[in-house]
Amino acid sequence: MGQKKKRKWDPVKRKWAEEVEMEEHRKAEIATSLLTPAGKNPYYLIRGTDCIAINNLAELKDRIDMFMENEAGWVASWIEYLGDKETADKIRATPNEFKGIISARYEELSGF
Repeated sequence: MGQKKKRKWDPVKRKWAEEVEMEEHRKAEIATSLLTPAGKNPYYLIRGTDCIAINNLAELKDRIDMFMENEAGWVASWIEYLGDKETADKIRATPNEFKGIISARYEELSGF
């Protein structure tokens, strides 16, 4: 029986693989905090006499057209409260693009 050869990893490739793995793990944690937030309060969208509770990023994306640009700051604060400071910072930097930012983030994280 032949002995299996051990494959040596190039240190650069090993570091790159570790970075990719850490990034994937970080995204999975953020996806969990945004898509299935445990113990977090919903965002309440008030429209006239209606009050709609938005519980996660998927529900926010589905109702994004109901939001006005002047609500971007509130949405950013709620997203940060759920655990995604990166997206909250993007929204605060470009509030006129918050609907696209929310949709893109959902698409990025929905696979986790």
